[in-house]
Amino acid sequence: MSVLLLVALVFTAVFASDMLQARASEKEDSGKEESSGKEKDFEWIDTSGLEEEKKDTLDKIKNIKSELADVKNKIKDLENQKSDLNNYIAQLDQEANGLAQQIQKLSDEIEVKRGEISRTQAELEEAQRISEKQYEDMKLRIQYMYEHGTPSYLELFLTAESMSDFLNRSTYVAEVSRYDRSMLDQYIAQKERIAATKAVLESEEEELNLMAEAAREQKETVDALIQTKTAQIQSYQNEINNQSGEAQAFQEDLEEQERLLKELEAQIAAAALANARAEDGDGGASGFLWPCPSSRRITSDFGMREIPMPGATANHNGIDIGASTGSSILASASGRVTTSKYSYSAGNYIVISHGNGVSTVYMHCSALYVSEGEMVSQGQTIAAVGSTGFSTGPHLHFGVMVNGAYVNPRNYVG
Repeated sequence: MSVLLLVALVFTAVFASDMLQARASEKEDSGKEESSGKEKDFEWIDTSGLEEEKKDTLDKIKNIKSELADVKNKIKDLENQKSDLNNYIAQLDQEANGLAQQIQKLSDEIEVKRGEISRTQAELEEAQRISEKQYEDMKLRIQYMYEHGTPSYLELFLTAESMSDFLNRSTYVAEVSRYDRSMLDQYIAQKERIAATKAVLESEEEELNLMAEAAREQKETVDALIQTKTAQIQSYQNEINNQSGEAQAFQEDLEEQERLLKELEAQIAAAALANARAEDGDGGASGFLWPCPSSRRITSDFGMREIPMPGATANHNGIDIGASTGSSILASASGRVTTSKYSYSAGNYIVISHGNGVSTVYMHCSALYVSEGEMVSQGQTIAAVGSTGFSTGPHLHFGVMVNGAYVNPRNYVG
């Protein structure tokens, strides 16, 4: 009887133990299922596709900007060449005007010379007429003396009424002969002088004509050159218009790609915001640490700035902390890593959600030490300083976002 009772008691104890273990196991499984259910309520948004599309868009923007710059340089070169041609044409115009004035002056001188030649010709003709008349008169006297005979001095002496008459008559005959000879010589000399003057004037006229012809030919050459250069300017203007049309098309394409880039960045920011949870931390209520203990040197502040390199933005949405490559980067506050990947512009970067819509951003890292979804504590080393993405040198780009919008990090870290 006692043995049966003992067996019954042992069996009851084992059964009870098995029941307790079974219930404990059910509770554990129930807790796991509940925890799994909670995790199933949250779906992680993968932004890798958006990041790839953003990279492609940035590549397109870079190429468009390069082609746009090339077109603008071509337009600038064409404008410079057009300006040079305009200046050259202005010089040619001045030269053409000078030649026109020279031609007019030579034409006036030719007219004056022709007037002188005309007057000289008239004088020559008058001298010729007088010479011919004198010659005719002399021939008549010679003919008369031949027909009637030339009186000898004896005849003049015998027929003279007195010695005085004889002298007068003999002197008269001699004077007439000398006069005829003298006048003939004078008219011949005058005729030769006038003829020589006419020859000189005609030679001068010929020289003026040659000069005028040379000036006209030179002006024709200059006028033809002006027409050629004017046509060349029109050709340049047509090319400028074509290039301007291409520039306008590139500009419109650039604006469209930049609009698309903003949409992609907004989608990525919205995804990062959606990946963040209110329970990721206390929203930084416990304070923020300086994220780069090896350096406090700010090389570029928050806000508008000069673009440091192609692809960078003028509106700087964080602060750049200059530091040597490999320097430690710390989590500024506790939270959960929502992004840990490579971006074409940001390089290797991390985004940490601190809860209540507050996140911090760490860009251009040389190495990433944490993964997406991982919880990190304040001051934990999460990455190393580098110069990946759009960067001019090793530094940490540190940013703070509140509800998806960037704010000045200086309001959070001192």
